[in-house]
Order: sequence, then structure tokens, then C-alpha cells
Amino acid sequence: MTRSYISRNSIIELCSILICLIPLALLTGPFIPDLFISFISIVFIVFSFKEKLWEKYYKNYFFLIFLIFFIYLLISSLVSENINSSFESSIFYFRFGIFSLAVWFFIDQNKNLIKKFAILLLIFFIVALLDGLYQIFNESNFFGFTNITANRMTLLLSDKQILGGYLSRIFPLLFGALIYSFNLDRKKIISLMLLLIITDVVIYISGERTAIGLLLLETVMIIILISKFKMLRILSLFLSIGIIVVITFFNAEIRERNIDKTLQQLNINGAVSEKIDKFEKRFNLFSPQHESHIITSYNMFRENFFFGIGPGQFRNFCNDDRYFYNKLGCSTHPHNSYMQVLAELGIIGFIFIICAFFYVLIALILKFKTKSSRDPVNLQDFRSCLLISFTLSLWPILPTQDFFNNWINILYYLPIGFYLHLNYKKS
Repeated sequence: MTRSYISRNSIIELCSILICLIPLALLTGPFIPDLFISFISIVFIVFSFKEKLWEKYYKNYFFLIFLIFFIYLLISSLVSENINSSFESSIFYFRFGIFSLAVWFFIDQNKNLIKKFAILLLIFFIVALLDGLYQIFNESNFFGFTNITANRMTLLLSDKQILGGYLSRIFPLLFGALIYSFNLDRKKIISLMLLLIITDVVIYISGERTAIGLLLLETVMIIILISKFKMLRILSLFLSIGIIVVITFFNAEIRERNIDKTLQQLNINGAVSEKIDKFEKRFNLFSPQHESHIITSYNMFRENFFFGIGPGQFRNFCNDDRYFYNKLGCSTHPHNSYMQVLAELGIIGFIFIICAFFYVLIALILKFKTKSSRDPVNLQDFRSCLLISFTLSLWPILPTQDFFNNWINILYYLPIGFYLHLNYKKS
């Protein structure tokens, strides 16, 4: 009995540590965090059988809808023209939903997990920020990974140039976990404001315009929805804008990347550098490349209305004569989750993602309208921050990574575990 009890506690502690280390693992690229979540999910499945956890953790709307979506992914792969290739994207997708349930379970089992997660996430976030500041003045990061593209920043332990995306997407989870776990005194508030300012500046200098767009979106939502620290965020935002204006004025490379190139790709002046007739003399909502991906995706959707061409198949069919638009239209994925889902999963798959978006939107509206609640303020604000995280994941307009990419899906599904814990925890 004692030996079994110790074994169970040790396993729970190990998985709790791995959950806390996921933000660090994400700074290494996709392999290590995927290894972590796979191990955590397998352990949770074993616990599910041994302790009969089905009633509490599996019988809920989230897992029911996720399970239906996963089954649909398999069906879409089965009817695709390239079944084996399509199954590579769909068959192991179930681990992300199981991972969310596992995070919920281990938070329930370890009452200090959220606080430990907040502390370690803060440390990893600050290290990532310092590495970003280091890259501003050097051609590589702390560990020697070189910036292939000018004015872009790599992850701490990888050559992936997505540091801005990492910071912008994980910040609402960090902000919410800190609010939930700690009572902030004056010194901590000043430190938090400094953190906000440095985050704004590093994301801007990272050159990732999607990350900048997400930062603006989450900033507006934090100001509107969070009960505490509204003035703190407003003040830090104005200070950040002042610093950014100065940097843009004095640094020609950053100005060219973030301002001039954006205006050029939007075709403000009436002609794009690629000299493609379809983009001459008109304003583009997106860059010519992204618009080409979107139109190619639409061609695929139009020809495969119900089930799409199959998960992960955009790269294999974008040059097909049936869907070809122009030489810019082909890539590994369409760079927009909604268009990728339409192209690869059809209208049925699109229903899942659009319903998820409207669920989050309605929850945000209700949160904004509801002023009174029995929950403590810090719990309400943490829930709001998680809803902000979901909004960033489901925002339809900005370019995105591959919908089936392991790295980005971990960022999508990690906050869901915290949200399920808050929604189902006993008073």
C-alpha cells in the first residue's frame, strides 16, 4: 500500500514538473515539447483506466466535441486522394485533446501546480526576453543560433524564427497565472509594468507582424476585460509606443521591415515587386503571397466542398492544375487556419472551428457584460486571460502556422487544461 502510494505521488510529481517545463521546451522547437505532452498523455490514460476517471474527465462537452472532430479528421483522411500522407497529420491528433484533460487532472492532483507553473513560466519568459534583447545587438542568440532573415529573432534553443509568436501567444497565460497565484504589491507592480514594456518592444523588434497583431489584440482585450491593472496596462502601452516610435525613427532596418515592407506588400503605392498582373494597381488586404494562398485554398474548397482534400494535403495539391492560381499560391500550408480548414477539411470541418470561435466570442461578451460574480476577482481575471489565449488561437484574420503543426497546437491546447480545471473545480 505504501509503495503504491509513493509511486503514484512520484508519477504525479514528475508529470507536474513536465507541465511546468513545457514553456521552456517550446523554446527548443517542436520535438521536445511534443515528447513531453505525449508522455503526460500516456500517463493520464493509464491513470484513467486504473482509477476509472471517465465520469469526471471525459464526460464533458469539450472532449465530446474534440472526439467527434478527431473522428471526422480520420474520415477526411480516408476519403482524400493521398490517404497515407493525410493520415500522418490526423491519426495522432488525438493526443492534444488528451493532453488538455491531463493538465486538468494533474492540476487537480497537485494544488500548488498553477503557482509553480506561474513562477517557472515567468523565469522562462524573462530568459526569452533577455535572449531577444541580446539578438537585437548580435547576429545570433545566446546559444549561437543565427538569424537567417534580418530583423527576425530565433527561439532560445532553436533556429526557428518565431520568438515573437511565442511571446505574444504565451503572455496571456503568464499574465493570468500571475494574477491568480500572487497578490502583487507596489514593487511587483512596477516589475510587471517593466515586463510589459520590454515584451511590447521585443515583439515589435522581432519583425513578426502576426505577433505584433496578436499583441495589439490581446492588449485591447486585457484593458477591457481584466478587473485589475487596467491603468497599469494603459500606462505601459503608452511608454512602449514612445520607445517603439524612437526605435523606428532611428533604426532604418526595423523601419524597412515593419513599416515600409508592410506598405509595399499591401500594395499601397499600386504595384508590387513581384510584378504579378493580378496584383497590379490595387490595394491588397494581405500580401500577394498570402492572398495567393487564400485563393488557392478557396479553389480546393470549391472542388471538395464537404470533406476537403484531406488533412495536411495543401502542400501536395497546391500546384495541381485544378487548384493552381499563380506561382505564389503554393506553400507547405495556406498560412491561415480558416482557409486551411476549408481547403483540407471542407465545410464540415469548418463548422467545428467557427463554432469554437463563436463560443469564445460569446463567453467574452458575457464576461464583459456580467459585472458581479461569486468567484474571486483573481479567478475571474485568470479565466478572462485564458479566453484571451483562445481568441488568439482562433482569430480568423491574421496569418497562422500550419493547423496541424505540433508546436503551435501545444500552445493552443495547453490553456484549455487550465480552463477546464477552473470551470469544474468545486467551490
